[in-house]
Amino acid sequence: MRYQGLDTFRSYVDGPLGVSFQPAGRTRTDWGGTIHTVNAQVSFRPARVQSIDAGWEFESENYRNLALPVSPTPISSVDVTQRSNALFVQDQLRLLDNRLLFSAAFRAQFFSLRRPVFDPVASSPYAGLTIAAPPDAYTGDGSIAYYVRGSGTKLRGHVGNGYRAPSLYERFGTFFGSFGYSTYGDPRLRPDRSVAFDAGIDQQLAGGRVRASATWFYTRLQEVIIFDFSGAIDSRRDPFGRFGGYLNSGGGLARGLELSASAAARRDLDVALSYTHTNADQRRPLVPGILSSFVIPDHQASILVTQRFGRRLFVNFDLALSSSYLAPIFDPITFASRAYEFGGIAKADVVASYRIPLSDRRAVRIYGKVENVLDRAYYESGFRTPRATGLAGLQIEF
Repeated sequence: MRYQGLDTFRSYVDGPLGVSFQPAGRTRTDWGGTIHTVNAQVSFRPARVQSIDAGWEFESENYRNLALPVSPTPISSVDVTQRSNALFVQDQLRLLDNRLLFSAAFRAQFFSLRRPVFDPVASSPYAGLTIAAPPDAYTGDGSIAYYVRGSGTKLRGHVGNGYRAPSLYERFGTFFGSFGYSTYGDPRLRPDRSVAFDAGIDQQLAGGRVRASATWFYTRLQEVIIFDFSGAIDSRRDPFGRFGGYLNSGGGLARGLELSASAAARRDLDVALSYTHTNADQRRPLVPGILSSFVIPDHQASILVTQRFGRRLFVNFDLALSSSYLAPIFDPITFASRAYEFGGIAKADVVASYRIPLSDRRAVRIYGKVENVLDRAYYESGFRTPRATGLAGLQIEF
């Protein structure tokens, strides 16, 4: 049995100084949350070729939001707790002398929601609503693989579905800022749902020193939760008066091809290459006229080279490449998002590590890293990233 706990807190303070949109006085918004997870799992083998894993998971999640706005607007708070119980099982079979593998898994999750506490009730946009817990989740996963020993070839396939319940912030999130009290959440949100399929082949060459892989994948997002300021939410019709926030969207499709290869060129030199082509589209455009998914390049590639000098010195060279991509840019004048095309990246990192043994169990490792060693200017989701940066450190093993 395992237990894991997480507690988070964030505070946002704003004031009247500065340019653009500023509140009339000092404001503060606090967000806090806790997650407690208990997991129990058993494994057993009813037969030599079969193994079964089964278990239970309990999770308790709490979300707290406190807004201290400009007087005379009253202080407001939200306190919500949600719990879930999940049962899961996985069955694995190995047949034909371990050359044919089957795997099937199933998970069922059941949610319960404590009555949310809003203070003051009169000013809460969620007051008076009948708020239900997320619907029960049922997900399954299946895979098959066949290995041809004579040629070192593996054929594989996988299919499964996904489910993600809306977070408590997505359902009840609020904020107090330059526009006053803003509501982002929607308690009526439906969960994310998806189905995915992939098939591929793995091949060993040169006595196992070279490995190549090819995978075709297809993912359909049946419905997803997005944060939207493009105008899809009409404040005149929205029951919470929102002009932006979380809502359900039609999802989209992502399909493509992944290629990879790795080789031990010499005893002291390893090289790994990878390439991914992705065709991702939205079912409903997030920006008028644009169906392509944001921040997903059509082409991505990477090269990783690891050189060992003796038994103590290691040097890694990592190069990441991508084609251009689209990202949304918020227009503060029209309060809508526009699509902007950003150039692809060509980012190289170099890492060196030298290990000095002191005894059988003790050693000192000196390492250094230079990120973006080519000193290229590029952007991630519209934000400019640092040029060449470096770090160095010392690690003691004992």
